[in-house]
Amino acid sequence: MANAQNFTVSFIIRTQRIKEGKAPVFARFSINGRRTEFSVKRAVDPELWNKEAGKVKSKSKEAPQINTHLDKIRRRIMDCYEEALLAGKLINGQTIKNAYFGINEQQIKTTDDLFEYHNTTCQTKLSPKTYQLYLITQNLWREFLSKKTKSNTIAVKAIDYTLLVDFELFLRKRDGRLVDTKLCNNTAMKHQARIRKMLNLAERVGWISSNPFKSYKLKYDKFDRGFLDNDQLSRLENFTFLSPRLQTVADLFIFCCYSGVAYIDLQNLTKDNLIKGIDGQNWLSFHRHKTRISVKLPLLSRAQTIIDKYSDYPPLDGQSWLLPRISNQKGNAYLKEIADLVGIRQNLTFHMARHTFATTVTLSNGVPIETVSKILGHTDLKTTQIYAKVIENKVANDMQSLRNKLERPGFQPNRKTNQ
Repeated sequence: MANAQNFTVSFIIRTQRIKEGKAPVFARFSINGRRTEFSVKRAVDPELWNKEAGKVKSKSKEAPQINTHLDKIRRRIMDCYEEALLAGKLINGQTIKNAYFGINEQQIKTTDDLFEYHNTTCQTKLSPKTYQLYLITQNLWREFLSKKTKSNTIAVKAIDYTLLVDFELFLRKRDGRLVDTKLCNNTAMKHQARIRKMLNLAERVGWISSNPFKSYKLKYDKFDRGFLDNDQLSRLENFTFLSPRLQTVADLFIFCCYSGVAYIDLQNLTKDNLIKGIDGQNWLSFHRHKTRISVKLPLLSRAQTIIDKYSDYPPLDGQSWLLPRISNQKGNAYLKEIADLVGIRQNLTFHMARHTFATTVTLSNGVPIETVSKILGHTDLKTTQIYAKVIENKVANDMQSLRNKLERPGFQPNRKTNQ
């Protein structure tokens, strides 16, 4: 809590905001060295301002009126401070400013209010994992505010562009999960994106009139998404593992390579999800865990072969699972062993299988990106374009087709006729 020795009130002018030869006057008060300012709705000629005294020079005709006004403001700010002290309130700049302008703090929506409202209204719409990520972001925001303002919550209306930039700098300096590491750029941007979504919510419900994120741009680093090429995928398919657990995990990975099914969806598939499609062939029908989007997926023969291999897989917990189940953590750990045995240097993960389906299995074989997007259950084609790496073999084949066309006897390029 502040005390009389570290609370000061002064007045300044903003010479960078001069209009018609006059600069606006601002009241400034400091608590423990932290400044808060507001305009007093007066302007003076900079030549007539006494910077040391914080008032208009006495020889000026304007001095009596303006200086009297400033004295009243000073007394009112001091009164607000003393009232807050007597009431035992937690004192900060916003508290004193609200008291000065007669704003009822109980009616002010804070960031904690926003987080609580968001979590109450959105929890059922988010996957458990995504919801936990929001909680992590909210805790980081509170930690940031605590270091910056000595309070872990502020009025939502007080958030501005500068505060968002400061939060970004805080995230970049903060340690990550590993020792001696910092949060990478994309992780910092994802935390900012969650703050943006919560501020969008605040704007929709009328807690703020303008979203400060309109001036702030998220900047993600682009990375090449790993995938297996035809040779690597073939080597993995033809390799016989002596360990049953490794063979099972390899089969699940290959199934994802030929179906594009995300790992969490793979674990939730039961035999009820296997249906007859419009073409009379076996399809998978399910809702994506991440987006709740309905997906109907025609099965390729190699994916069907793996389903057939485990058709006698025993029920577990009263469910007839379509394929064996294993935790993502263990599965990815076993994939590292599998990569070493097969001679694949890349870091195999189940999400790489989804990338492999999008690139090596579908797009490089001429499947339109719109179809791939539908199969993957994406809501936006831009999401598919991230997966849709054009690999060198496809480029080479397309260019060879163009060469053949250009070198064909009698070929004439299209020519425009001048009108």
